Amino acid sequence: MEQPTHVIDPDGEVIIVLQNTDPQFAELDGNIQGVAEELNHPEEHMETPKPTLEEEPAVTEEPTETGVDAPQEEVCFRIQVSAKHLTFASPVFKNILTGGWKESVTYLQQGSVEITAESWDIDALLILLRIIHCQYHHIPLKLTLEVLAKIAALAEYYNCRETVRFLGHIWISALEEPIPSTDCRDLILWLWISWFFQLPSQFKEATSTAMSWGDNWIDNLGLPISDKVIKSMNDRRQEAITNLVHRLHEKREELLSGSRGCGYECSSIMYGALTKQMQLNALLCPKPEVPFVDLNYRSLVQRVSSFISPHWDCDLSRHTQHWHLCDDSSFERIFGELSDTIEGLDLDGFIHGSTG
Repeated sequence: MEQPTHVIDPDGEVIIVLQNTDPQFAELDGNIQGVAEELNHPEEHMETPKPTLEEEPAVTEEPTETGVDAPQEEVCFRIQVSAKHLTFASPVFKNILTGGWKESVTYLQQGSVEITAESWDIDALLILLRIIHCQYHHIPLKLTLEVLAKIAALAEYYNCRETVRFLGHIWISALEEPIPSTDCRDLILWLWISWFFQLPSQFKEATSTAMSWGDNWIDNLGLPISDKVIKSMNDRRQEAITNLVHRLHEKREELLSGSRGCGYECSSIMYGALTKQMQLNALLCPKPEVPFVDLNYRSLVQRVSSFISPHWDCDLSRHTQHWHLCDDSSFERIFGELSDTIEGLDLDGFIHGSTG
C-alpha cells in the first residue's frame, strides 16, 4: 500500500484517496444543474461502488515507441484518518464504512480500507477532516471567502454541518471580502455562506443585492442553496420589474384616456413625453417580458427616475412666464416614490422546519 501524503491520525484505519483535485467551483457559466442536484442530495449521488466480485488483473501491454510524450500522472492525495471519527461525525462516511458497500466489507475483513473521493479542494478537505478529528490547533482562524464556501460545501455533502457551524462566527468575522454591492460570483458565495451558517442579516443583504442587481435568472452556481430560496429570489425580482413596467404602461394609458392631467393640453404633453422616453428606454414596444434578460431592477428604477418632465408656459401674457405646475405635470408625482432596492428575504422563513 502506498504511503499517505497527509496524516491526520497516524493510527487511522482509513485512507481517503483524493483524485481530480481543484476542479472548477461555483463557476458563472457551464452546466451546473447536475452538480446542484448532487450537492443537495449527496446520499443519492455518492459514487461509492456496491460490493463486487474480485476484479481480474488488468493485462499489461508493452510500451510502444511513439513521438508523443506520455501524459503526466494525475496528482493524487492519500489522507490517513480515523474510521471512528469519520463515522461519528458524518452519516455519509458511516454509511460507506458500515453500510454493506465494498469499502465496508474490506474494512470489516482487513481492518483498513481506502475510500475514493473526487473533485474536492485539498486544503478545504484537510481543514474539514481536522475539524472532524478535533485537531483545532491545526485549523486556521482566518479563511478566504472561496475556501470557506468550499468547506461549507464539503460539510453539506458529507452531512456534518453542525461539526463545522460552530466555527462559523470566527471565520465570518475574519473575512476580508465584504458582501458585494453588485451582482457577481462572490455575491452568490456570500449567499451560500449566509445560508449554510444561518446568518440572517447577511442572508437578507445578499438576497436583496442579488434580486436588485440581477439581470438574468439568479442561479445557485451548483451550490446546495435551497431551491425554495432561489425560486423566491427569482419570483420577487420578476415581480418587482413586472410591477414597475406595468405602472409605466398604466400611467401612460391614464394620460391617453384623460383620466390623468388637468386638461387636454396637460395630458397630451405628458402622454407624448412619457411615450417617447419609454420607447427610448426599450420599455414600450416590445414590452419587456419575463425572465427580463439583461434587465436589472435597480438600473430600471434609476432610468425611470431620470425621465425628464416637460415644462411649458401656461400664461398667455407675453410679458410674464409661468410654468404649468399641476399634480400631473411631473413624472415624479405621477409615478410616486420608487425604491431602487428589493427587500431581502427573511432567513427564518426558510430554515423553519428545515433539516439543513
